[in-house]
Amino acid sequence: MRISELATTTWTRTRRPATWGAVLAFGLVWSLTRWGFGTPPDRWPEFIYPFALPFAFLALSPVPWQWTGDHRPLAGPLRGMLQGIPWNLVWVVGLSFALGMSHGGNHQGGRRGPEPGMEPQLRGGRPPRVEPPEPPPHHRFLHPRMVTIGITNLSFAIFLGWILAEKERAEQKESHAVRAAAAAKARALQAQMNPHVLFNAIGGLTELVREDAGAAEEALVSLAGLLRGLLDNGSRTQAPLASERKLLEQYLALEHIRLGARLRVAWDWDDALEGLELPPLLLQPLVENAIKHGIAPHRGGGDIRIFLRAEGERLHLGVANTGELLLEGTAEGIGLSNLRERLSLLGERPDALRLHREGEWTVAELCLQKRGQA
Repeated sequence: MRISELATTTWTRTRRPATWGAVLAFGLVWSLTRWGFGTPPDRWPEFIYPFALPFAFLALSPVPWQWTGDHRPLAGPLRGMLQGIPWNLVWVVGLSFALGMSHGGNHQGGRRGPEPGMEPQLRGGRPPRVEPPEPPPHHRFLHPRMVTIGITNLSFAIFLGWILAEKERAEQKESHAVRAAAAAKARALQAQMNPHVLFNAIGGLTELVREDAGAAEEALVSLAGLLRGLLDNGSRTQAPLASERKLLEQYLALEHIRLGARLRVAWDWDDALEGLELPPLLLQPLVENAIKHGIAPHRGGGDIRIFLRAEGERLHLGVANTGELLLEGTAEGIGLSNLRERLSLLGERPDALRLHREGEWTVAELCLQKRGQA
């Protein structure tokens, strides 16, 4: 990882509930154990130490294993060891020194002698045994016991850091795999829509070939434009809403040749939002269903209103039509079921697509999170 990625990863690790739970559990067990053995902590460093040490282990020990200077999430064994030794040595010694100095400062130069007038009585004419004074803090760190503790902490930090770094690398790899699978599925669903749109468009033009050859020729030109739009968007996972509108206009032009004056379209569209990006072909299945169920079956046709507006961080876009639309609770075709699955892969809420009535209008509305730049 690079420095910026490493800082983000370390910050995320320190904010995990599991990290704080482990720190609190270790500190409480340590402190309660000391109380149980009759040696309760009596100075503030002794209270802090059992909480500060595990927090430092969990937060800092993976850092030398994760720093590679490139895109790799984990350093090799040799490099990790060579980076881990000085890094963990610095913070282990620094933490111990800081708490040890605070501890030693409270002694004010070692043990105090007896208070005046409280001299111990001689026994058998021999002077009492005098305890040697406690060594100053900088000598205390050279004591064999402290050296042993330091080496133990250093070794534990190196191997714990490798375990935590390897665990986070596996989690990152799994997360990337999940996102890649979701993106691949979304592309497959989007690819499924292209032939579906063309199939329905061609099916609607067959009657024109027999009834009006001129209209059929014009429809084929519009169909070629629609196919070009589908190909342009076929390999894209995100496209600006301006592209979505252009594709809808090509599709509606094709349907207008077939339905004539029976199809009346109005746009309630905020042009300032056309720079925002969404997956292609979100509105097309809604327009298709509005025409299929609300306009085409009626002799007099009907009206379609396509809208786009923003409310806070949410986008509201959809189709309203007179007549009927495929409502919830009835069987859905490929277009709507495909759309629902794609919305789920986007992480949108289950109610991101709503089908409902507003007076004489049937409304199919998408409520989505803003993406891209306006």
